[in-house]
Amino acid sequence: MKSSHRENLARRANRFYLRYGSEVENLCRLVEVNLTQLCIAYALNNQLPREALEVVTRVKPQTSFIDKLERLGWPEFYYPTDIIRDLIGARVVCWFVDDCYGIQKMIEQSHGFNVNSDETEDFIANAKLSGYRSIHLMADFTYDSVSRGDGSHELTPRTMVCEIQIRSRLQNAFGQLTHDFPYKSSNSEAGTQYQEMVAQMAESLAEQDRAASQIRQFVREAYKHEKRRGFSTDGKSEPGMSPRLSGDVSGDVVE
Repeated sequence: MKSSHRENLARRANRFYLRYGSEVENLCRLVEVNLTQLCIAYALNNQLPREALEVVTRVKPQTSFIDKLERLGWPEFYYPTDIIRDLIGARVVCWFVDDCYGIQKMIEQSHGFNVNSDETEDFIANAKLSGYRSIHLMADFTYDSVSRGDGSHELTPRTMVCEIQIRSRLQNAFGQLTHDFPYKSSNSEAGTQYQEMVAQMAESLAEQDRAASQIRQFVREAYKHEKRRGFSTDGKSEPGMSPRLSGDVSGDVVE
């Protein structure tokens, strides 16, 4: 591989991030907002606290993209999405494994995300040898782009691919702990011992996840009878609040 070829591709990546980096960051925030709205709706529909589902998003850093290019042998590209499918990445972290599948279904049914079912990977049902567990979705996120022409501005629907990972809290903790550990891909004796130990740890965490699922109904019952912040379950307004804002939010629309 000629160094000039690598340098040209690195400069192309740099130009993309300089020119479009802010726009991609804005799209990433839109993805987070849309996923958060879905998680809030899911939590309300299932009598769960909003905190039971958490959304985090990120744009793949330029350095990570360059590393990916190197691992792939420096292939040609016009946009980074020609090479990577996770320029925008999102993660939904759930208290309970059952809700991983529940929010997956809601995302697949949403209008903002077009999930490619052929690319869906369920590593919860079929864990990796390392013990890694998560659901991976590839989705086209729809947004409005402003097009300029003849002195006018028009909104044009466009899509951007993003990767959505869905995990339980314990699965997320395992993933974060083992993500960049130095023995991860080692063939040494220490590396083999490490892989065996983390696989055992992953199975123990999976057992704890199954145990946690048993308390989900207790959490739902407790939350159902708890006063929600800013709302009263007895139909009366909280002090200083308008009567329009009292009651069960799952059936009311606040204009």
